[in-house]
Formats: sequence, structure tokens, C-alpha cells
Amino acid sequence: MPHTAVRLLLAVLLLAALAAALEVRDWNDRPLGYGTAAVYDEDGRLVALSYVVRGRLLYGVPWRSGFTLRIAWGVASLEEAASGRVIWIYDSAVARDAAELGHPTGGKVRTWVYPITVTVKEKDGRPVSSCYARVVDVQTGGRWLQLFTYTASDGSVSLYQAPATDYRIDVFCGGYLAATAEFSVQRGAPSAAWNFEMVVDYVTEVRVANSP
Repeated sequence: MPHTAVRLLLAVLLLAALAAALEVRDWNDRPLGYGTAAVYDEDGRLVALSYVVRGRLLYGVPWRSGFTLRIAWGVASLEEAASGRVIWIYDSAVARDAAELGHPTGGKVRTWVYPITVTVKEKDGRPVSSCYARVVDVQTGGRWLQLFTYTASDGSVSLYQAPATDYRIDVFCGGYLAATAEFSVQRGAPSAAWNFEMVVDYVTEVRVANSP
């Protein structure tokens, strides 16, 4: 094999090894539980796909100047990643992402993924506890995120990691739908977590106040 070809092969293998060592974290620098890493070439073609498990790529992907790394929330199929039917939580081609979250060549990138707490209260301020809550992403109705749990004694429902997107929450008390509301988690939260308060006036009237 010609020396030039050997050097090229070694360079590709080295870059793949470096990419495999890439750490993928959430906004608070904790390992991302699950994700999908997609690499695109200069013409926007998908050239490689890998998966993130506990903050690490399962296997290496090729990388060179001009390539773009995008990370999606959850485990996406090749078709979903290629068509963009995912929730992107990092894109190295976006200047803000590269500046605030890191560049792939730096060995670590963070993502637009946060802890979220929704607290359900009655109109007089008392917590709505022991009620069944369902939280899903609005984009797909639960394909990318769905949580089924009971509200805690303080009326709260917590997600350890959740991507920046729109959500819907349904609260069932005594077997009846007590409240439904939607809330949004935006990219670039100024704090470490998103906290929402859901006030139940009537079954058909719900106010939602949120603050980052």
C-alpha cells in the first residue's frame, strides 16, 4: 500500500478514535443518558451515526474540517436522523452551540438538556399530591419523551434530564382529568434548572406560570 494511503488511513482511524472519546454532557455538565450523534459532510449529507450512552459515544465516527456534528435527544433511527424528525440538542454548525456548549475537537460538548420540575397546586396554594401525571413532548406526543408518575407530597413532578422543546402535562386525580397544560423549555436557560408552577382553578381552566 502506498505511504500516502497508509498515512490517510491512520489519520482517519485516529480521528475516529478521538471522536469515540468525545464526552457528551447536559447543560449542567452531567453525562447525557442517551442520545444520537450524527455527522454530516460539507454538502449536508449524513455520513455517520453513533449513539450516546451515559455520556460516551458507543463507537467512533469520522471527523475532519468542514464536517458537522449534531446530537439528538434519545435513540433515533437512521431514517429519523436523516429526515430531521428528532429533537436536536446540539449542532456544531450553529455558532451559539459551538461557543456556549463546546466544539467536538475539544473533547467534550454540552447539550440543551436540563432538569425540569413541575409543581401542581390548587388555587389556594395547597400542593396537589398523589395524582397521576403524564408528561410528553408536544412535537411527537411522546415519541421522544414521556413520563408517567405520581405527584409528590409537595405536588411536584421531576425530570432528571429533558431537552429544550415544548411539553404537555395531563394531571389525573381520582381517575378524572383534573388539568391539562403546555409549557416550553427554551435553549440557553440562565440557571441550572427549569421550574414550572401549574395552578388548578377548575377542570377546564388552568394557569401555568414558569420561570427559568
